Amino acid sequence: MDQGNTNLSKTHYTQEILHTYNFWNATPRLTPMQANTRLNKGDYDKNPAPDFHRCYRGIVGSLGYPGKNHMLATKFVLSYLRGTWNQTICYFRASHKNPLVLWGWLDADWTGDTDTQRSHTGYILTMN
Repeated sequence: MDQGNTNLSKTHYTQEILHTYNFWNATPRLTPMQANTRLNKGDYDKNPAPDFHRCYRGIVGSLGYPGKNHMLATKFVLSYLRGTWNQTICYFRASHKNPLVLWGWLDADWTGDTDTQRSHTGYILTMN
């Protein structure tokens, strides 16, 4: 760490996940989710194979609806992680020459949840 700067890295953790789920040799993706992906409760298998279920839960934690479309989405995320595993975020201390600048973006969809017809809102705040 340089004086006044902070670096955040997920390298070791991401490497471990990619090796655990055999995604180290995956083709890297540019985004964490495939465009126009919509997952809903109807996609899940009520009786998934034990190995499939264990793998899925291991990747994304305790989600309620494991299914083939959900598993494809998790694999897409792993492929994205493969392309970004060694990237680092660096925060620099502000100075009179380089003041802190806060930027914000907001987006929403109307009835984007196909199960509940509820809307989703998302926002991103960045500094410098």
